[in-house]
Order: sequence, then C-alpha cells, then structure tokens
Amino acid sequence: MIDADEVARELTLPGAPLTQRIVSEFGPEFLRADGTLDRAGLARTVFEDPQALARLNAVTHPPIMAAIDRELGRMAAEGETEIVCLVAPLLLEVGYGRGEKVDRVIVIAADEEERIRRIRARDGLTSEEVKQRIRAQMPTEEQRRRADWVVDTAAGREQALRQLESIWRELTCE
Repeated sequence: MIDADEVARELTLPGAPLTQRIVSEFGPEFLRADGTLDRAGLARTVFEDPQALARLNAVTHPPIMAAIDRELGRMAAEGETEIVCLVAPLLLEVGYGRGEKVDRVIVIAADEEERIRRIRARDGLTSEEVKQRIRAQMPTEEQRRRADWVVDTAAGREQALRQLESIWRELTCE
C-alpha cells in the first residue's frame, strides 16, 4: 500500500527540499521554529484563496507523484505489484484516474453532512473550514462517475468493510 498523504509528510520533513520550496513560495511565517511546516496555517491560507491552493498544488503535486512513481517502480522491480493499493484523496484530480496511472478506482463516499462531521472530529476544524476544503475537491458525483466501485459509508463501518471485502474478492478472483 502507498499512502499519498504519508508520502507528502515524508517529503515535507524539516529541511527537506519540498519544505524549503513551500516556505519560499508562501513565506517564512509557515515554518515553525523546529523546522516543521505550520500545516494548519498553510491550510487556512490556501483554502481561503483558490489561487494560493493552485500554487501549493503546483509546488507539491509533482514531487509527491514522482515519489509515488518511484515507489511503484521499486515495487514492480521487486515483484510486489500484483495488486497495489494507492490511497490518495486527490487521486483523480492529479491524473491518476483509471487507465491513466491505475487500473481501477475505488471511491469511498459519504454524504457532505457526514464528511463535515468526521473531518471536524478528526481535525478540530470549524464547519466552514471543512466546507472550504470540500469545495476545493472534485465534486463527489464526478468522483463517483469516474470510479469502478463506490463504497458508500452511510450504512456504517461494518457495511463499508463488507463492500471492500467484496471488491477484494472480485479483484483477486477468489
């Protein structure tokens, strides 16, 4: 499994070239004394300004996708690629849609109210901050349209896990 968010965190460790590039682009106020990025401050800035978000994406997406491509290459060279799960919230937005970089796409979906509740609980954001982030993403209906499978989490975690198990059986022909 490759987690795009984890790749991004690794690439933005203190002193890393991508961290330096972000600070260069957005300013030293987004660099904490310990060398870590002020992710919350940066998020507030970019989700309030679509042009700033586009600049951040232009700076971060290419090195993140290159790192993912390198990991996929390593996995292929070592014979680990029969099935690789790439967890990437912005998968479709960055050109990793079906037939482009991946064979199949699974979208994990929840209605907007539930998404807001979950993100608020996880990240401690206000409803408006969450809505800004949701508006910055591809609309759910477009994600659903581009997916091979949609796992709807409205019925709860157990039902979503059953849906994922069914997809797994289909992929592995079990």
